[in-house]
Amino acid sequence: MFSHTETESVRLTDAMRSVFVELLVHGPLSRAEAARRLALSPSALTKLTKPLLEAGYLLEAAGEGPATVGRPSQPLQVDASRMSFVGIKLTADELFAVRTDVAATVRAETSRPLADHEIDHVLGQIVEVVEELAEPGRPLSAVGISLAGIASPSDPVVHTSPFLGWSKLPLATLVEQAVSVPTVLDNDVRALTAVQQWFGEGVGHSSFALVTVGAGIGCGLVVGDRLVTGHSGATGLVGHLQIDDRGPMCERGHRGCARAYATSPSIRRSIAATLDRPELTFDDCLSLAADGHPVARRVIDEAGAALGQVVATVANLTGPELVVLSGESVHMYDVCAGAFHAALARHTHWTATPVRVAVKPFAFNEWARGAAVTALQHLLLHR
Repeated sequence: MFSHTETESVRLTDAMRSVFVELLVHGPLSRAEAARRLALSPSALTKLTKPLLEAGYLLEAAGEGPATVGRPSQPLQVDASRMSFVGIKLTADELFAVRTDVAATVRAETSRPLADHEIDHVLGQIVEVVEELAEPGRPLSAVGISLAGIASPSDPVVHTSPFLGWSKLPLATLVEQAVSVPTVLDNDVRALTAVQQWFGEGVGHSSFALVTVGAGIGCGLVVGDRLVTGHSGATGLVGHLQIDDRGPMCERGHRGCARAYATSPSIRRSIAATLDRPELTFDDCLSLAADGHPVARRVIDEAGAALGQVVATVANLTGPELVVLSGESVHMYDVCAGAFHAALARHTHWTATPVRVAVKPFAFNEWARGAAVTALQHLLLHR
């Protein structure tokens, strides 16, 4: 049920969903072009779009489509204002939130520090931002929440979130009860992948991967136009891929894994400990490496090589058309690009076409936007 108010609703068939998504992601489109892309006859397209036009979810766009025999055809587009969503990204110490329309355009945003991870405190902050971002007289369609850990839109429970210290927490149920709005959860990297799939770098690619580096290393996958969710929401767990069994140890006791080499805490600890300079920040370490300091240079190059090996492994396994490299520490690429690409080339299977890599340093409001798109996709595709 696609509804903006209690009295206006449209029951979507699978075919109607396909038309709506095509126009949302690729529109405005002429009727002829929409029918061609969806392999529909003109009459079938008219039948599918009629209830969406009557309910106001679709509009005839200003201007005329390509010249056709007979009267001109106005392009069709989604009325992005028909619904609104709140997307929330939780980190270990802050909450980022946005309100978007159905086309994922950010209409308002806010943030809150998280003083602690007690659920009453976090729930209170979530309620505050939902109330702040909601428009008077315009009910929200859904709330999406993303976080690092095992969570998925089909399950109201955060099964584990190491950074927040949560396990088996029914977060979506608690939020939904508190704000009276349908609420869905997702892993934060998968949510960021979702917004790239429909409204970002992934548009036009049936298969692509998103690899993120920061406090951890994550991976989101789209294969055959489908966002991969896996069993119980556990996908993209590439952080502990082994790079070198003689390498440094991560906090889980794995020697030489990607996380031990390439995350910002591991990089900072390695350089700060070797130089006996505990005050160094991650960005300080990058500056030292950029200036040619031998210790920092080697650690950062090893991190870049580890990240290149991770991307090559993902590409070898899934054959994506594109890999988007992002995360709060992706700016380290500017310092270690040479090592990254050398490792990517070295570990890419010799029969494979080298994958294109796009480096995108998304801010946390983009991650929150991803949570809003997770809510949109769940509402549109699974209800």
